[in-house]
Amino acid sequence: MRRNKLKHYRKLLKTERQQLLSTIKSFEDQGIHENMNEVSGELSAYDQHPADYGSQMFEREKDIGLFKNLEYQLQLVDQALQKIDEGSYGICERCQQKISDARLNVLPYAQFCVNCKREEEAKAGADEGARKLSFRRSFRDAGDFVGFDGEDTWQAVARFGTANSPQDVLNAIDYEDTYLDDDEGFSTADDLEDLYRDQ
Repeated sequence: MRRNKLKHYRKLLKTERQQLLSTIKSFEDQGIHENMNEVSGELSAYDQHPADYGSQMFEREKDIGLFKNLEYQLQLVDQALQKIDEGSYGICERCQQKISDARLNVLPYAQFCVNCKREEEAKAGADEGARKLSFRRSFRDAGDFVGFDGEDTWQAVARFGTANSPQDVLNAIDYEDTYLDDDEGFSTADDLEDLYRDQ
């Protein structure tokens, strides 16, 4: 890459770095590293309504997530500046091809070219779909499977209680009737085994 382009990107990266450091300092000045109770000014959470405390907790978690993202972006900017010094700036980390100037002007700390980034995002989306399918496949009552599957796991946990009450479930008389397939035998393959266990 030509020297004048490197100078241009170094300037963009340094500007980005200063903005990130300024925003990070703002978060730190507002107490991002302190205990939530210290930041809120409350001596105790006992006197607060749970909804108020929940709102504060949500905002705090959001702030921490944003702060961590800023730290990550700063790390990427520093890596890009180091690449300029090493002479490897503007090269895709995956395919080793040149990253377009248009992309670097928008995102000067880009690690991947547009095509590799798309492939990476598509792969991440495919993995997400596989996770959803794997949970659905763990409920295997339709076939001849007799092992302990996802549905059995849910039932074992639900016996200790769910958010359902008897009014939420059709024909439920008490709380033991409020979880999925509560009438199924516990750890048995058929009704005959239930009779033996009950004796």
